[in-house]
Amino acid sequence: MKRKFFYSLLLGLSVNLAIGQSANDGKVWTLEECVKYARENNLTIRNSQLTQLQNEIAVKQSKFARLPNLNAGGSLGKSFGRTIDPVTNAFVSQSFLSGGLSANAGVNVYQGGILKNTIKQNELNLQASAFDLEKAKNDVGLSVATNFLNVLLNREQLENAKFQREVTSSQLERTKKLVEAGSDPITRQLDLESQLASNEVQVVNAENALSLALLNLKQAMQMPADQELNITIPELEVENVNMTANAPSRIYDIAVENQPEVKSAELGIQSSTMGEKIAKGAFLPSVSFSGSISTNYSDQARELIGTQNIDVPAQDIGFVQGSGDRVFTDPRQEAVRIFSDSYGVINQFDDNLGQSIRASLNIPIFSRLANTSNLQRAQITRQRAEITSQNVKNQLRQNIETAYNNATAGLKSYQASIKRVAALEESFRAAEQQYNVGSVNSVDYQVASNNLFAARTDLVRAKYEYIFRVKILDFYLGNPITLD
Repeated sequence: MKRKFFYSLLLGLSVNLAIGQSANDGKVWTLEECVKYARENNLTIRNSQLTQLQNEIAVKQSKFARLPNLNAGGSLGKSFGRTIDPVTNAFVSQSFLSGGLSANAGVNVYQGGILKNTIKQNELNLQASAFDLEKAKNDVGLSVATNFLNVLLNREQLENAKFQREVTSSQLERTKKLVEAGSDPITRQLDLESQLASNEVQVVNAENALSLALLNLKQAMQMPADQELNITIPELEVENVNMTANAPSRIYDIAVENQPEVKSAELGIQSSTMGEKIAKGAFLPSVSFSGSISTNYSDQARELIGTQNIDVPAQDIGFVQGSGDRVFTDPRQEAVRIFSDSYGVINQFDDNLGQSIRASLNIPIFSRLANTSNLQRAQITRQRAEITSQNVKNQLRQNIETAYNNATAGLKSYQASIKRVAALEESFRAAEQQYNVGSVNSVDYQVASNNLFAARTDLVRAKYEYIFRVKILDFYLGNPITLD
């Protein structure tokens, strides 16, 4: 027993030194730091953040949709050949330069509540996306915590395998001396060498399992596989991890109030209800106002500056049939318009300015079933949202019940494993003493050793199964997952 204690102490010191050396070589990661790193690099979280940004834009856009729209434009062109002057509306047969400016505005006064309900729907979608982002972060945290605990589990399994190998190696060294002295047969040495080879395989398997657990943790963190990752080894004892006294139904009632996926699903129902109101709004009349202003310019246009009276003499317009007398018009004065030699752009824009305002009333009478179909689709969307919400709650309830059952079973398994390990330690100690004096053969000794190793392995597994399930229940109660 003193020798076993010595080897255990030596193994523990070597493990602590190795951990201390790794800590000196690089950063030592806590669970919280691993979760933070994973959340900063997870693509699902980034995608959820972009979705939230899109919903923020949608809310802003829907609010601005209540404001008037304003458009302005201008044109400038040169015409060749016979065409219509846009200012004089007269046909001209020469090239000319023309242009114009225009602006129009419009506002929806009433649209069946569509604008108001669209704003509400987009605000609900924004709130839901915030909860979706929180859920994505929770999922990443749970994944990292699971893999973190799995690394701790496999570390203890490796230490257990190494301890078993050291015990066998110590016994083999003692047996070799006895064989050399002729006190023990060579078969004992061979049996122990076979047992040591089996222990070596168990150590290699445990090392491979630990490497795989570390790889899974790195992948959950989105960390490159070739990057070094040293994690802290917290003191985890079952006695310090208290299972909640709440029943699964009470845990579920609390979780429904704080889990983001439930809140997101409930907001989905409200959003689809707004979508149904939007679809109903298409059946109602809509009222809008609009106005426009425009002007134009042509380099062929001339400004009217006045009129001038000119004398028009009598003109011969024919003769009287029969008599042959000539017929002449009376002399008169005629007013002739006088145009300037040029017409400035600013003056033309001012003189050609035109404005208009318009009020429009649109009453939907027959939309070829489009509005009815949109309403039916909106109603189906709402029903699906209700089903989704219920599914989320059902899945949450099942997860809580499973975690509670596993935690309870894990605690029982751990308590039973403690008794089993204690009993097998006594059995192994007795078998070792009897083996040392030759009372039992090597097969019985190996069986006792392997049984103890298996019991310790089951004890470690039951320990971490219980701890993890308790942490899951704490998470559903609204507490962060930590290993403190």
